[in-house]
Amino acid sequence: MSGIKVKRFFEEHYPLSLAYEWDNVGLQVGTLNKELTGILIALDATKEVVQEALDKDCNLIITHHPLIFKSLRSITTDAYKGQLIETLIKADIAVYASHTNFDRGEAGMNEALAARIGLKNTEILDFDTEEEGIGRIGDITPMSLQEAVTHVKERLGMEKGRLITKKPLTKKVARIAISGGSGAHHMFAAKMKGADLYVTGDVSYHQAHDMLQIGLTTLDIGHYAEKIFREALRKELSAYGIEAPIHIATSESDPFRIV
Repeated sequence: MSGIKVKRFFEEHYPLSLAYEWDNVGLQVGTLNKELTGILIALDATKEVVQEALDKDCNLIITHHPLIFKSLRSITTDAYKGQLIETLIKADIAVYASHTNFDRGEAGMNEALAARIGLKNTEILDFDTEEEGIGRIGDITPMSLQEAVTHVKERLGMEKGRLITKKPLTKKVARIAISGGSGAHHMFAAKMKGADLYVTGDVSYHQAHDMLQIGLTTLDIGHYAEKIFREALRKELSAYGIEAPIHIATSESDPFRIV
């Protein structure tokens, strides 16, 4: 069954043991003990994504962010999430989440982000065990800070970014650190490893001040930059020999708009 083959892929490449203890990854709804009619890869299992799965005859949705993150005390169909779960179960659509296990994987989120922006000689940014960690840091052809900001945004397909710095835009950037999602807490590792620019998302007001105090120039590209997950995972699943059609969700977008 192709569903079991998908499960085997994750066990081999992004095992659940790689995820942080606070995370909730793996099968969230339904079963993988079935033949797959199609796979839809998305960042989030929203109602638009579920409808897209129905329209494309996909009975498996693979997301980066978990649909069910904290324990549910009840599933009521008067609530948004309860309605979504009801739709999924009635349509026999399974949902599988690969979150921090994908982030920490050797070829996962941060390796894909680093490759996309062209980093060379990469290494793990912040180790949390002797062998495993998150984020990447590497070298890039020297350019000005202004050029680096434009380069990162263009390579990641982002229209906006928030720059946190006291330094001039002519400052040279030759070493970039990156951590997908909310990675502000890795700021000290980025500083200690000599990053000229740290790229991450969801930096709070107080975290931004901390970055200024330690002299770390940071580009906040938001959380939606993790959209790279979709294409990166599609390529890996295809290379693994998954027979079912694999689609990338087109119905989702950055929830934040430029106004």
